[in-house]
This record gives sequence, C-alpha cells and structure tokens, in this order.
Amino acid sequence: MKCITEEILDTNLNKPNCIHHPIIHFMLKLFFLSILILSGFSAISQVKATTENGKEVILFDNGTWKLNNDSTNPAVVETDTIKTNPVKFTKTDKSSFLVKSNVSHVGVYINPAKWSFSVHSENETFPEYRFTMRSGNGYAMLITEKIQVEMESTLQRALINAQKAGPDARIDHAEYRIVNNQKILCAQISCTIKGIRYIYLAYYFSSEYGTSQLLTYTTQKLFNESGNEMEDFLNGFTSLEK
Repeated sequence: MKCITEEILDTNLNKPNCIHHPIIHFMLKLFFLSILILSGFSAISQVKATTENGKEVILFDNGTWKLNNDSTNPAVVETDTIKTNPVKFTKTDKSSFLVKSNVSHVGVYINPAKWSFSVHSENETFPEYRFTMRSGNGYAMLITEKIQVEMESTLQRALINAQKAGPDARIDHAEYRIVNNQKILCAQISCTIKGIRYIYLAYYFSSEYGTSQLLTYTTQKLFNESGNEMEDFLNGFTSLEK
C-alpha cells in the first residue's frame, strides 16, 4: 500500500515537467512526508523532547515551543509576535468550483482550469482531498479533523517535523490573514535536502468544529514560477459554518 504523498506524485509522473525528475520526485516526497501533520495533538506543560536530528526542544502547554538553550535560533517563531496582514484576502472570480469537506465545516473554491482534485481512497483517512496543478508545478492537500487544535500549535509542530528532513528547515514567514472573512494562520516553511530547496505554503484554521490544514508544496524553482497561482488556490479556502 502506497503512502498518501507517493500516490499523489505517482499519478503525475508522466507529465513533462522537471518536478518529476526521479531525484526531485523522491526528495519532494521525503520533505512533504516529514512535515505532514495528521492528527491527535494534546497540550503538554513544559515537556522536553528531542528531534531526530538531536535538537532538544521544550513544549509548552499553550502550544508554543523553543529550542532548549538556544533561544536565538532563527527557525523559531514566537507566536505572540505574529502580526495580522491588513489586506483582506478573497477567492478569485475564476475559483468557482467548491470542493466541500465531509468532515468539517470548510471547503475550497478552486479554479478547475488550473487545478484538479481527487478524494482519498477507501483505505485512507488523510488527506480528505488531494489537488494537483494541471501544469504539474505543484501539489496541495486538504487535511480535516474533528479535533480542535490551536493553529499556532500545528505550525510549531510542523516546523519540528520539517527539521527531521532538513536541519536548516525554517519558517520564512508567518502571519494572520483574514481570508473570506475568517482568521487564518498563513506560514511558509522552506527546507534544503540534497542541495534542492523546497517550499511549503499553508493555511491553518481551527474552530469548535475541528482543525483544517490547506497545504501547498513544490520546489523553490517551481514556486518562483507558480507561487502566485498557489496563493490564489489557498485563498479559495472558506469556512462554511453557519
């Protein structure tokens, strides 16, 4: 049985795009698998943990963390310093097709000319939906859970897991956004593996109905070409709560 990301990428291997070079294909899977956060976070008060690359971190009960004896690490983002972008973000007019979650009260308006999507197979739980750029330049997932997890907690744990794949993994930017009238945490994580730079751009949303993560990912080179389209895709995220 293949893992989630292998199946996503394997369905696109025949497209003539450099993201499907065998080495890039393998490293992209390794990077994304390392930062995929699925389920079951619980708050733990000041617990020490060690990442696979040997770094000791301290987890706090409010979902934040820091490296033990290394508070100057540039990869760490203090959640109380994250600012809110004053710009109001909305879906584009061409993002007209609603992909609605069956797990939580959320959905994603996509541009069907730019993106295709598929549901998870019967033997899978996550992600609920996979998305693929028709150009082959990038991929996305919608992960939905009925468990409510703080957006900031999910982000910090994503960074810790990303560092397992690449020790230089860092949060390039994080900010709160108002997207289609809902507060969202936006974050970009980058990581270098075998000399190739990868970009992971995501929206995090949490409410009493559960936690949602809308994740996009690709190589740095392809992100430079298609980053705007990936951000337009993210801005299709919408809460369907009444």
